[in-house]
Amino acid sequence: DIAINGSGLFTLNSDVTGSGDDLYTRDGAFQLTKIGTDTVTTAGGSSVIVDKAYLTDKNGHFVQGWTPNASGVFATSSTPGAIRLDQNAFNSEAAASTKASLAINLPATASPGDTKITKASAYDSAGTRRSFELVWTRGTLSQQWDLHVRSAADAEPDTAVTSASTTPNLSTPKSLTFDSTGHLPDGTTVDVAVNYATNPDLSFTLDVENVTSIGGQFLYFDFQADGRAAGTLKDYKFDTEGQIVGQFTNGTERALYKLPLATFVNPDGLEVIQGNLYAASGNSGTVTLRQVRDPLVTVDTTTGNNQERFEFAFFVPHANELANTNLQNEFNNMIMTQQAYNSAATLFSTVDEMTRTAANLKT
Repeated sequence: DIAINGSGLFTLNSDVTGSGDDLYTRDGAFQLTKIGTDTVTTAGGSSVIVDKAYLTDKNGHFVQGWTPNASGVFATSSTPGAIRLDQNAFNSEAAASTKASLAINLPATASPGDTKITKASAYDSAGTRRSFELVWTRGTLSQQWDLHVRSAADAEPDTAVTSASTTPNLSTPKSLTFDSTGHLPDGTTVDVAVNYATNPDLSFTLDVENVTSIGGQFLYFDFQADGRAAGTLKDYKFDTEGQIVGQFTNGTERALYKLPLATFVNPDGLEVIQGNLYAASGNSGTVTLRQVRDPLVTVDTTTGNNQERFEFAFFVPHANELANTNLQNEFNNMIMTQQAYNSAATLFSTVDEMTRTAANLKT
């Protein structure tokens, strides 16, 4: 549900294609209505027929909204269309991991040749989570650890860690030397590549600033990698700007539609239609679709210059517009009117009785 705080109306159309009657309402109690089907291709390559669902009012008319371009900017000068919000209407694309961070403690008391393994995973370009191991081997120098990386299924390191300055092979791993306090210099990173038998491979920058070498224990704290799998639409929400924000199964969000505010020069002249609906008429003037914060340009009658003013209107998510009748005041007014009527009726009755008495005295 969504309400409008201020002037303006929601825009509806009686046909899903937008070729029907243009209608308007203040009632934001919307719902999803299944209309038609669509054919989608599953991850396995098979075709499946699914239902399409559109945002409608309680009368089945289609709520209209603007769509964004590839950059996420809404073309508010274009004609809005029906709002489709079933789970197959939108997808969130997969994204490969490009950055990761590791927090572990390597034992400073380890002997040369001792090995510690950190298991981790990251996303490839197809959105598949790939497992790998970071193999830490104690070097011959004081506080030196050599780092290899291997895919989790391999028994031995098959891919060396690379860096911006060197590209070591298996016999020349990436060597990291800790200072006397067991820390690496701030901002230390390592470029990691992991090869697999099947493409795609992994390639990302690993932040090792929080890797330490203190004491005698090997401790694992945390590993984080960006990237994501592909996602489908699981839910949506409104915001105060009238945007419909899609929430996807991979945890991402993005604006899918934006609701326009329909305004009229004379909204009192709108034609009233059953079902909390309105239609434009000759008295109302033509509709103007605005965003929440669009300025209204008016002419200063004194100077003749254009001036901008803003309508105080915004959307209120999770709310419905209530009737603007104050029942308490109306009941009070009714009681007062009833008492006034009773008093007037008593007065007329008394006057009538006095008139009859006077007439009887005369006779």
